[in-house]
Amino acid sequence: MSGERFFAGGFLYNQKSQSVLLHKRDGNTTVNPHKWGFFGGLSEGDETPIETFMREMKEELDIDLEPDEIVSLRDYLNEERDVWRHAFFVESDRDKSTMHLGEGADFDWIPLARVFGFDLTDKTMDDLRFFAERVDVVGSDTDK
Repeated sequence: MSGERFFAGGFLYNQKSQSVLLHKRDGNTTVNPHKWGFFGGLSEGDETPIETFMREMKEELDIDLEPDEIVSLRDYLNEERDVWRHAFFVESDRDKSTMHLGEGADFDWIPLARVFGFDLTDKTMDDLRFFAERVDVVGSDTDK
């Protein structure tokens, strides 16, 4: 996998409020401008997917994550971009005021019940649908 760049990204999930923290992209990007998506980006050097996600969360929200709090949601080939995509989430109830946006237009906690009404990137929508299907069973004390 050395030298092969990949995307690693994800979101924070507040189980109490059933909300996800997403990133509103700005117009300074050619990829999905003005859409809501995951925090994340392409790998640098010999980073692992988790290291890439941790670096991106530091750059984009100025928060430090620990590897053991990061949960892998899924990974697959993003055929449109011909790059492997690693999607993660972190259970968190951080207040928005404790985070500082490093790039993009905005970020916010969005209730899962309303998130699909937002202008999401295609991959964010696919990954969140996958996540939402799993959340239903998490709340019922049933293992995945």
